[in-house]
Amino acid sequence: MPSSFVLPGSVQVAVVGAGPVGLWLAGELALHGVGCAVLEREPHIAPVTRALMLHARTLEYLDMRGLADAFVADGHRCMRYPLGADGVFAPFSALDSPFPHALALPQFRTTSLLEEHALKNGASVFRGVDVTGLRQGDEDVELTTRRAGRNHRLRAAYVAGCDGARSTVRRLAGIAAPRHVYPYDVTSVDARLTVERRQPWSARGRHGMAIVLPFGDGHARVVLYDYRHRPDPGDGAGDGTDGVPDTVRARLRAQALLAEITRGTVDLRDVTWVSRYRCERRHALRYRDRRVLLAGDAAHVHPPTGGQGLNTGIADAMALGWRLAAAVTESRHGHLLDAYADERRRAAGRVLGLTAALLHFNAAPSAWAEPLRAAALLGARLPAVHRRLATVLAGLSPPLGGTGSRPRGGWRAPDVPLLTAGADGPVRLFEALRDGHHVHLMPPDGGPDPRAAALEHPLTTVCSAAFRRARVIRPDGHFL
Repeated sequence: MPSSFVLPGSVQVAVVGAGPVGLWLAGELALHGVGCAVLEREPHIAPVTRALMLHARTLEYLDMRGLADAFVADGHRCMRYPLGADGVFAPFSALDSPFPHALALPQFRTTSLLEEHALKNGASVFRGVDVTGLRQGDEDVELTTRRAGRNHRLRAAYVAGCDGARSTVRRLAGIAAPRHVYPYDVTSVDARLTVERRQPWSARGRHGMAIVLPFGDGHARVVLYDYRHRPDPGDGAGDGTDGVPDTVRARLRAQALLAEITRGTVDLRDVTWVSRYRCERRHALRYRDRRVLLAGDAAHVHPPTGGQGLNTGIADAMALGWRLAAAVTESRHGHLLDAYADERRRAAGRVLGLTAALLHFNAAPSAWAEPLRAAALLGARLPAVHRRLATVLAGLSPPLGGTGSRPRGGWRAPDVPLLTAGADGPVRLFEALRDGHHVHLMPPDGGPDPRAAALEHPLTTVCSAAFRRARVIRPDGHFL
């Protein structure tokens, strides 16, 4: 349960937004002993499913904190991602990861599990709190909050804005985030289907494309792209956050389009949610403004194609947590926050490019788009192509231009086995990372990484034969 409602007058870090990103960041800060208060506008966790898919890299982050088993037990394993036609998909089964699959898990369950984790670590969560003002000083940030008609002021050394696409923190800090709306109408439906499949699938017809992602409980999310591009007045085509004013019309339209795409073989039933919208992209020009930082949708918004949004936000929080904890503890580590802003803004730029390309591929209705789609789907059947796509979607690929066997700083570290002297120690890298420290991987024969002795952060040293040279792994599971 959230903390009792007694807002403090001061705290080391105030996290605005108790979605998965804010709660993960709070859990990371609390793990490092930083006092953290999470402020959330909504009074409770809404039982809705915006984001659905947790990819392999996100499951690895959860494993680094001992949480993966609980998530996997609660979710539905998806062994592939559909690419737009029947039988064409990116298979996850060959991924170089302890989690060769994605996980379908409703966002409210993800939020609940991460709130439990944050509270267990010692963070405080306050719901029903609106942030109405923000003023930065040399030493701290003053937030003005409002709850039940009463104002309250809270001071924090740093403020993290994890409050979504319409971020109040971003606006109050004066951080610009240019917005672009794509010219495609997309409809998402949560329903049971007359034909139930346990694994994700897709279908393509003359008039559109359908991507189907099963929840594992008989329901599925159906994403429909209509190539006829026929907006109806009152149909509620908007930005994807408010749904549609006429849900009956939207449901009937979705049923008709799905029937056309599948030639009448699949129909919707027991519809629980429907929304017609236009996708957008938004990218904050900077992720840090002095003592204010942004993460998740507050920093970047992109189309839902590929299921990247929540996963990118969790990666932000993972990269920010240990750095922000270090900066709070010792002001000389403030440069780490600039490193976070630079690293994660570049990473989000790659995701924005990927999701935009997937959206254009799925949704473009023009005459030239269809032959290009047909050619691309033919190429996607090649093993080398669909394996690469699976790696990129899963978040396991190195940055653009990252090739070769020698790992570079910022690259993902794989979960390598450790050589342990006793039965009680960690037996693999992700277990060694669970206390949130840097990890020094020493080969059985060879000297230490020279950076280890100069490191100003807690360090755990373990032995592994995975690399010929010693390596230092950051608390977020990336090479130093």
